Amino acid sequence: MVHLNLTQLLHLIEEMPAYRQLVDKLRKQNGNIRAAVLDAAKPYLVAALYQSLRLPMLVVTAQPENGKKLYEQLLTWGSSSQIKLFPEPDALPYQRAASDTSTEQERLQVLSSLANIDRDQNAPLIVTSAPALMQKTTPYRDFISTCHTIKLGMDVEPFHLLRQWEAMGYRGERFQYTWGLHVGSFICR
Repeated sequence: MVHLNLTQLLHLIEEMPAYRQLVDKLRKQNGNIRAAVLDAAKPYLVAALYQSLRLPMLVVTAQPENGKKLYEQLLTWGSSSQIKLFPEPDALPYQRAASDTSTEQERLQVLSSLANIDRDQNAPLIVTSAPALMQKTTPYRDFISTCHTIKLGMDVEPFHLLRQWEAMGYRGERFQYTWGLHVGSFICR
């Protein structure tokens, strides 16, 4: 899906005295700040505040559909690499059904962007819903201790990495490519 890029229009709001007062109050961090905003203006205001403050931002909506809609709207006002959607799992908290793999991957990517704020120059803007936040996630220390970043061209000792993954609870499984002769191991959890 191709998104319009309207980031060049964000500076226009800085000319409004009410916006400058809101930014000043937010920078002082002295408690709750309330602002009445039309629904149609929310994506523009959130994107402008995010650009002005340059801080990690979490926007919570009451309903998952509203969060997805706001996320899509925010993509027109900012970089898709900085704006992230923290989706709700498919299964309810008390269900023992497995969640969708892509949803779990999206949630892990958002948590990873939050965990790496100190190392990245761009703090994330995360959009989520109240039901998505109600689902338990891994505690921060556990999450950080089990994160490994492997980049292209990086020197990695495969057996050391496999031992680390096994210590975290992963186990090896055999598989075979159907189009070739290669037989190897696959790590799954």
